[in-house]
Amino acid sequence: MSKVLFSAENLQLSFGQQCLFNDTGLAVHDGERIGLVGCNGSGKSTLLKIIAGLELPGDGKLVYRKNLRIAFLQQDFSLDESRTIYENVHDGIRFFTDLLEKYETLPHNSTEAEEIEQQINEHNAWNPVNKLKTVITRLNLPDPERDCASLSGGEKRRVALARAVVAEPDLLLLDEPTNHLDTETIIWIEDFLASYRGATIFITHDRYFLDRIVTRIVELSNGKLYSYKGSYADFMVEKAERENAEELHDLKRRRFLRSEIEWVRRSPKARVKRNMGRIRRYYEVESQSGPERINDIDLVIPPATRLGNKTVNIENATIKFADNVLFENFSFEFMPGCKIGIVGKNGTGKSSLLKLITGELIPNSGRVETAPTVEFNYIDQSRLKLDAEKTVADEIGEGSDFVQIGNDKITIWSYLKRFLFEDDRIKTQIKYLSGGEKARLIIAKILKKGGNFLILDEPTNDLDLSTLRLLEEALVDYKGCVLVVSHDRYFLNRICQQMIAFEGDGKIVCNLGDYDSYLEKYRIRQQLSQPVPVGKKATEQPKSVPLPKKVKLSYKEQREFDGMEERIMTAETEVEQLEAIFSAPDFFESHGDQSEKLHTELSKIKAELERLYARWEKLEGLAG
Repeated sequence: MSKVLFSAENLQLSFGQQCLFNDTGLAVHDGERIGLVGCNGSGKSTLLKIIAGLELPGDGKLVYRKNLRIAFLQQDFSLDESRTIYENVHDGIRFFTDLLEKYETLPHNSTEAEEIEQQINEHNAWNPVNKLKTVITRLNLPDPERDCASLSGGEKRRVALARAVVAEPDLLLLDEPTNHLDTETIIWIEDFLASYRGATIFITHDRYFLDRIVTRIVELSNGKLYSYKGSYADFMVEKAERENAEELHDLKRRRFLRSEIEWVRRSPKARVKRNMGRIRRYYEVESQSGPERINDIDLVIPPATRLGNKTVNIENATIKFADNVLFENFSFEFMPGCKIGIVGKNGTGKSSLLKLITGELIPNSGRVETAPTVEFNYIDQSRLKLDAEKTVADEIGEGSDFVQIGNDKITIWSYLKRFLFEDDRIKTQIKYLSGGEKARLIIAKILKKGGNFLILDEPTNDLDLSTLRLLEEALVDYKGCVLVVSHDRYFLNRICQQMIAFEGDGKIVCNLGDYDSYLEKYRIRQQLSQPVPVGKKATEQPKSVPLPKKVKLSYKEQREFDGMEERIMTAETEVEQLEAIFSAPDFFESHGDQSEKLHTELSKIKAELERLYARWEKLEGLAG
């Protein structure tokens, strides 16, 4: 077993009537990657603050390994905005620069010098500035000389993340590290953490991130910490088994109480001295409480109002600011009931497209036609502002005790319970809510408006996993249009039937299918567009040229291999042509009667493309 870096025993902490930790504990071992999960407001961020030494529990014992180094990216992080990006990130390597300075002052044969040298070698930190520059580049930070005051919220978060990870501490604490980051950056963080030497504890709603990175899931539920080895998928299975065992135990407890109370009622002798032990046992069991469960109620999205045959049609739209062209001559028709995901790096034009659709932004050229039946409901990144002094009920009610859901009225109380607010939280002032609870409240307030064309810009930020699952299920069942900008790959795969991808330099790719389908095609396109030279001569042609004499292929296989790249490119072109037909604004007018035939043809060509690609890899392996 690896060394224990930190342990907490008998943790106790309450705020008013809310109990965050109820005689619970946790041990963290060297090299572990722990995903901390639980409902918003359950105390996850507070636990990280306690571990980092920023808060104290009401009671309990905390034990740290000697000289333990901890770095913490908080959800409400702070930067010195009067300094540059470089200067803020440089704070993260101060430990290494201090070590190097001290090393230079010591005799090289001293014991202390040997210990410092070992530390520097472990982190490969003889040139810490190089580590800093690598992290700045990989996290796609702006010009390092820019002042942090000029950065957007997402850029500031990447700077704070860079400062934390470049320190390479023994224990790295990350509170929602993937929020406001694009998919490419999230993948880099996954790779970084997967090979990280130290231990990490992180809070995240990104289920792919959890599945790929964690060695253990720790759940905080009703004041108790529960540990599960393995991935997020393993956690879901084991949690269900644990809860089932708890339910069976509680069933036996209630059966025992029923039988004992009947015995007490039937038998006057029950009160004699020799039976007092049995009675004490009854009261001991009666004092035990059954398992507490978070109410799992369906989240309500008001039913979509009627849509006609047309919704929004974009024709040859161009958006540019000065010399910066975000996209040019873009055309797309949104069909009734469509569920579409928008992906791409930050700053490529995703939010501008949303504003173009809703009419907030006028195209430099081209036009946008919106049908009169369309009613937009737009949850943007800035969200709404909440009145911190109001209670949750007052903020949603806005002077009324009811919410209109389609043709029905329900009470504010019932509506908020469907967003997982319990009675005590509904009466709580907003200033006392967690960040995730505020995010849920904002979504509840906006969705209350109804509409039939939902536009969600990063809706998963700050939401816990329970709320995410409810939101996903509600959106899957929603009959109106749904347009989602998100970097949450799991969320996109659950919701979306089509993707609009901003690939940079003004290039937009429209793809039928979910995010994984788009990503697979993107990777194939990237591989086909970057041929690898054979041998040492850069002028040689890839793959299609005759191989050296050492080839192990038969004559027939050699001929097949030589022509494989051309066949793949032909199949890829056919797929793109068919997908362009499906994406055309006039598809149903021009090809509606051929829809089924075209779908079959597209499926056959995709299957053939996959077969060709697999065959190519096999022949390449034989060629050695």
